[in-house]
Amino acid sequence: MKWTALLIASILLLTIGSFAQPIQYSSGTAGGAPTPTTPQSPDSLGLQPPSAETSRAAPSIQERSQGLMMADQTAAYSAAPTAFKATATSPTYTKMVVPSGTYAPNNLYVSYAPQTVAACNLYANLPLWMQISRSGSIWFYEWYPNGMLDTQYAGFVSYPTWYKRWFFADVPGWHVLQYYCNGWSNYAYIYVYGTGPGYWVNPTPNPKPTPYPYPYPYYSGQVTTSYPGTGHTYYSFSTSIGS
Repeated sequence: MKWTALLIASILLLTIGSFAQPIQYSSGTAGGAPTPTTPQSPDSLGLQPPSAETSRAAPSIQERSQGLMMADQTAAYSAAPTAFKATATSPTYTKMVVPSGTYAPNNLYVSYAPQTVAACNLYANLPLWMQISRSGSIWFYEWYPNGMLDTQYAGFVSYPTWYKRWFFADVPGWHVLQYYCNGWSNYAYIYVYGTGPGYWVNPTPNPKPTPYPYPYPYYSGQVTTSYPGTGHTYYSFSTSIGS
């Protein structure tokens, strides 16, 4: 009986220890992309998943043919719903987390400026607003809940201004986003809810997206890269904005 109790206690300690392990974020890149500083985890920042945004935001037909779109500051700020504008200064939603010990002149917002922390349902889309301070090549980084890093070349911009991009919620859990364009941006944190009611997930035993998700960035001619760790395929592409 004593040995049984000790065995159960050991298993419990191992289980608790495994849950307490911090996320090991990858910093490995390929294709000449700058090496990022690994982000702080949502837990270490004390972030709690906010309520999922329930709007049916999705790329327009025109935006589906582009991976990066020119935008402006007015559009980024006016995208905030009236209910949010009253709490837009909340430190929870607008927490500006930048990589330590490096230059971060660019800004990244989720859904609307100045929001940097958001949540959505699985298979949803959220607009990303990028305030770029200088011209150059844009590299976009997304850390998945298991710590895997997906790096994409997002194109070349000829002059600094605001740009728009779309986030596609393909895996439940916390996603951390950042980009580089002659300097780093802040990190943005998005929590993806995997189950529950909503337009984006069919209420069936085997949920499927509604509508079926289109390949990112939505047009032919991509070079695909598969990541066996998640079973997902990502697309690299080239585009020039503002030239």
